[in-house]
Amino acid sequence: MIRAVIDTNLIISYLLTQSETTSQLIAHWERGNFVYVISPAMLNELKEVVQRPRLRQHIKGDPAILLDLIEMEAELALHVPTLVGICRDPKDDPIIACAVGGQAAYLVTGDADLLTMVTYQGVTMMRVYDFVNLLNDIETKSR
Repeated sequence: MIRAVIDTNLIISYLLTQSETTSQLIAHWERGNFVYVISPAMLNELKEVVQRPRLRQHIKGDPAILLDLIEMEAELALHVPTLVGICRDPKDDPIIACAVGGQAAYLVTGDADLLTMVTYQGVTMMRVYDFVNLLNDIETKSR
C-alpha cells in the first residue's frame, strides 16, 4: 500500500477551493488507495489554521468533517525524527521528518522548497497532480 504525507497547505487549499485535483486526492484516500500519514504536529497545525478568522470566512462547508476524518482515519506518525537543515526552508523540515518517520514513499506538496529536493531518504517529493495521476493509473490497472 502506498504511504504518503500530504502537505497541510494542500488540505487548507482543498477546504478553500475544493479544486478538482485536491478533491480527487481526498477521494483516492477515502477509497483506500493510499495511507495518509500525518504527524501530531501537522494535525495540530491543521486544526489551528482552520480556526483563523480571516481564513475561516473563506472555507467552504464545515472543516470539522474533514479534520475529524483525518484524525480518525489517517495514520499518525508517532516516531518522527528531529531533522534540522534538511530543506532550504527550515519550516519544512518537520514535514520531511513526518514522511521519514512515517515510512512514507511520497510527500505530496506544492511547496517549491520541498519539490526541489526531489527525494530524501527514500521519500519522493511529488506535486498533487502527479500523485493523483499515479493513483489513477494504479486504480485503473487494478480493475
